[in-house]
Amino acid sequence: MIKYQLKCRSKICSDEKEFDGWFQSIEAYEKQKQHRLINCPICGSDKVEKLLTTPSLKTNKNKTSDFKDKKFNNSKNNETFLGNVGSDYIPTLLRTLKKEVQKNSTFVGNEFVSQARSMKEGKIREKPIHGHGNSKEIEELRDEGIDVVNIPWISDDH
Repeated sequence: MIKYQLKCRSKICSDEKEFDGWFQSIEAYEKQKQHRLINCPICGSDKVEKLLTTPSLKTNKNKTSDFKDKKFNNSKNNETFLGNVGSDYIPTLLRTLKKEVQKNSTFVGNEFVSQARSMKEGKIREKPIHGHGNSKEIEELRDEGIDVVNIPWISDDH
């Protein structure tokens, strides 16, 4: 997985901080960007740009780290594991993400796994889809090199 620093360039978010985006590869990022699937977690705009980043270095796994303390308990500026988005915005972020997925992809229900495989094999035309699959099936898709993302499906705010 590759972590990129992203920034929304819309007028609404021009003064907002950057946020993180995780992608399987640079190709996965470019494909999602091309299909306008990368959206701002604050305003929902697709005017998101990848910022210059530095490579991550592997460290000794035996070393202890204060990563958890720094990243998950930073009450000073209310940062969370979702990047620079405060925990008050998480439901809004998830609802925005859900709406974008629904707007920009086709719901295939329980046929998700078979359709994803068929697209990878070239049997059917590639298109953005969303649907259901159990954790074993999703892991098998990933092992086959198929980019799949699990998204918490939060109920609409009424």
